[in-house]
Amino acid sequence: MQTVMKSSAPESASGGNINLLLCHILQPVRAVVMLRLFFVVLLSCLALPVLALPLPLKVGMPLPGQVPYFWQDDGGEYRGIYADVLRQLVAGLDIELQFVPLSQARLLRHFEMGEIDLEAGVTGWAETAPQAGENLALRKVSLFTRPFGLVNEVIIYRPELSFPVFILKDLKNRRVATVRGSVVPGWLVREDLANAWKIAQRVHRGWNDIGLMKEAVALHYQRSAGLNYRISLPYQSNPVSFRLHRSRAELLPEFDRRIARMERSGELDEIVCRYLCGTLE
Repeated sequence: MQTVMKSSAPESASGGNINLLLCHILQPVRAVVMLRLFFVVLLSCLALPVLALPLPLKVGMPLPGQVPYFWQDDGGEYRGIYADVLRQLVAGLDIELQFVPLSQARLLRHFEMGEIDLEAGVTGWAETAPQAGENLALRKVSLFTRPFGLVNEVIIYRPELSFPVFILKDLKNRRVATVRGSVVPGWLVREDLANAWKIAQRVHRGWNDIGLMKEAVALHYQRSAGLNYRISLPYQSNPVSFRLHRSRAELLPEFDRRIARMERSGELDEIVCRYLCGTLE
């Protein structure tokens, strides 16, 4: 019995044609699906939170500096009690300190505008009510850390003055040279100058009879520059803090915790003694 074998070639050709036809039909569909998948992935990526780089902490340094508290040395390094305490406060916090040297007047304006984040060594502001003529806009954007030390305030005066000047009440109704932005009693007739160095020079030259400044700064200028004035006993010891702009308020609790820890450990005393021990004798 003869078996007749049927050729499968036409069927194979027909199947190949069908597959080819399906490829032509499905190719645009695949392209659309891939395009939609691409946009889904793109939108998912855009929806992910963007990790912003930490902002530097812009620290204003009042020119020409105040040895031993805060100044820039000849090598460009920022030194002093305030600089060292700040470095300890941000240690391990992934915060870069960016020191910005400015005159005291410009420093306060830049702080008010939010271009400076921190002012070091502020005394009296946190403990006093607003005074007549005070910049209330500046106070509104100011936050203060817990105090990290005390500074002695003194009166410098011309040696020719015959009356003993030891307390502020002796200066009532007298013209007194003060640093612009500092907190002093409202009954003083203040003459605001840019910084303590200008006050020291003017009293030395006789252009002002009396000036107010920090004891350590007055001694430094008297000894290093040979300025001729007398220094009273401290009339007041003020707690000193950092002024932080409200835009960086998230740093305040951690700064306060670290200052408290440095007080307990004695680290604050070590930093102060590094610059002041033996200089006030």
